[in-house]
Amino acid sequence: MARNQQRTVKHTAGRALLARGLVWLALVSVAIAGWIRYRFGNVSFDAIITNIPGVGGKGAGNADLVPEAVLLCLVIPFLLVAVGSLVLHLVRRNRPSHQIRRPRMIVPVGAFVAALVVLLAVAGVPQQATALLSRESFAQYYSEPTVVSTPKKPLNLVTIYLESMENSFSDEDVFGENLLADLDEATEDFARYDGLHEYPEGGWTMAGLVSTQCGIPLKSSLMGLGADPNNVGESASQYLPGAVCLGDVLSEQGYSNTWMGGADTEFAGKDTYLRDHGYSEIQGLKKWTEEGLDPDNTSPWGLSDHALYENARDTVDELAAKDEPFHLSMITLDTHEPAGLFPGCAPGDPIAMSSAIKCSMKDTKDFVEYLLDKHGDDTVIVIMGDHLKGTSGASDFKSEMEQFDERTIVLRVWHPDGTAEFNREDSDQFSMAATSLELLGFGLEGGRAGLGVSLVGEHDLTGTAPGLPADEYEPVVTARSADLYRYLWRGSHE
Repeated sequence: MARNQQRTVKHTAGRALLARGLVWLALVSVAIAGWIRYRFGNVSFDAIITNIPGVGGKGAGNADLVPEAVLLCLVIPFLLVAVGSLVLHLVRRNRPSHQIRRPRMIVPVGAFVAALVVLLAVAGVPQQATALLSRESFAQYYSEPTVVSTPKKPLNLVTIYLESMENSFSDEDVFGENLLADLDEATEDFARYDGLHEYPEGGWTMAGLVSTQCGIPLKSSLMGLGADPNNVGESASQYLPGAVCLGDVLSEQGYSNTWMGGADTEFAGKDTYLRDHGYSEIQGLKKWTEEGLDPDNTSPWGLSDHALYENARDTVDELAAKDEPFHLSMITLDTHEPAGLFPGCAPGDPIAMSSAIKCSMKDTKDFVEYLLDKHGDDTVIVIMGDHLKGTSGASDFKSEMEQFDERTIVLRVWHPDGTAEFNREDSDQFSMAATSLELLGFGLEGGRAGLGVSLVGEHDLTGTAPGLPADEYEPVVTARSADLYRYLWRGSHE
């Protein structure tokens, strides 16, 4: 009898341990789902998978988020289970062993399944699973950029990505002032385009970079059915090797491509993308760290915009002194959540992001004025946001952004002879690669690159994605296109 009781106790203890493990996993799943929604808002599966450290790159972007995620998503659920187990033990400790009932598994199993469903839904896994089974593709609208004519005298190109910058910030009724006033002043003589939309399912930095330079949505290599699941594409040694992007075309035309940013370029595989698509020099957090970072000019994300622009002045002068055309591409950082405030940027606004935007625009203004003064006669300048401002629960201006029926990305263009005239009122990020090339004087077959068609020059949109009716356009460009992405991630049709 005693032996049977011992077996019962051991079996009961094992089931209890399993039940606690399932409860912990349920709490972890709910915590991760809540943390993702709070920190990043409504995000797609591709956004998550291409930004996970170890999958989308080596760095963590903002290292401060790692301990926060560990504490909220792992440690606190563990403590809750431990406290609950202790309370349950104290309640039952005086019961005779023969009165101990086997723990019912239906509750912890049900909790785990329900929590997992919540997590998968927040991560966009159901949509991804549906997409993997879909044969829909936009391959028929995809076109590699083909140069059909070149300029007699090549112009230089400076592309400035402004982190999370959209035209909404100029609305004085919503924000109390025009937060883009300095940018407006600096670009008074630029061609201004207020119809640039974030592409459907876009909304993060690498998506903005790929869409504006390659003319395609950024989808993980899981879209290429048959790809090696151990690599997941972004962590492999190549990044979209089958795509022909802005840097590739310019490199073939004798340009040097240089990248500058304050953040860790290894995060989300950015450095791999840049190396694979024509960039011969990449300046990021690693470089600034080796040169000795000034703590006063550093945020959890990296180097301040003020310090970045100071370095960019020297870089653009060095590039201009060489006997070859150049493309300098750079991205700001201070307006990424959380707002970056540094010496010289007075935090006088109730919301820190207001000060960060105004200070970043002031630094941008100073750099643009320097560019125009020193290099404006032979340089095209493209200033645009990388995506719209995020509206997660943790971000500033969530309620303000909800007041706008339409939100568009900042786009300002300088051409030395003032010929930048846009050919249509609305577009999205896919058309920027073709636009940049044609601003430099390169003629493209059909004005096409990727899914986009140049915003300058005369181009027939018949048979192109931008030529589709509005109600047909989004379903086409959001099609998972596994056939095309298999090629784009592998670099071959095999």
